[in-house]
Amino acid sequence: MLQPMNVFVVCLFLLLPCSVHAEDLEPAADFGFNAVDGSPSGSTDIWSGAVGHGFRAGAQTFRLGVGMGYGIKILGAQDRHDLLPMTVSYGRMVGDVVGGGQWYGGNFEVRGEVFLAPQVNSDGYWTIGLTPHLRYNFATGTRWIPYVDVGMGIAFTEIRAPDLGASFQFNEQAAVGVNYFFTSDVAVNFEIHFLHISSAGLSKPNQGVNTLGPCIGVNWFF
Repeated sequence: MLQPMNVFVVCLFLLLPCSVHAEDLEPAADFGFNAVDGSPSGSTDIWSGAVGHGFRAGAQTFRLGVGMGYGIKILGAQDRHDLLPMTVSYGRMVGDVVGGGQWYGGNFEVRGEVFLAPQVNSDGYWTIGLTPHLRYNFATGTRWIPYVDVGMGIAFTEIRAPDLGASFQFNEQAAVGVNYFFTSDVAVNFEIHFLHISSAGLSKPNQGVNTLGPCIGVNWFF
């Protein structure tokens, strides 16, 4: 039987080096940050002005991520289902910065995500999903860009009774996280992520699968 945390740590170490190249080891001034204090400076095609002050309309992002979803018995669920979600997503800013100059200023982003999530605490059942998301990225004026995210889509799973009764299911997601831009257009992100899987009554049983846990990823902006 796989240990969930061990699998998550292995995936984390496999994911992080994929975005590190020789050019990333140059001085901070070459990354769009001040060499003196490391704060963002200048602007790029993805930003509406200086780095960290909000994205331009139409800026796009591609993300690879991995997480550890710990099964929780809520909303009627009978069993714990520990999942290891691996995700690929594409996003696009749908407009210019809103609420400029306010603490809540930022950008709305629409995203499409595909995830593959084996169950790692027992049985090895697989779940695959396709999910549209709506994300709000806060414009902080720094390299730290927090966000909130919600999504709803479809899923196909091998998980069955006592919690699910068929392959076809729906998935609902919610997350809070932060992107850290170590260059002007590449960021690592960390989030706490909730996932719910159920059939909306289309099949029985319909107790649902629920997970909560950390996710980490790499975002390329262009």
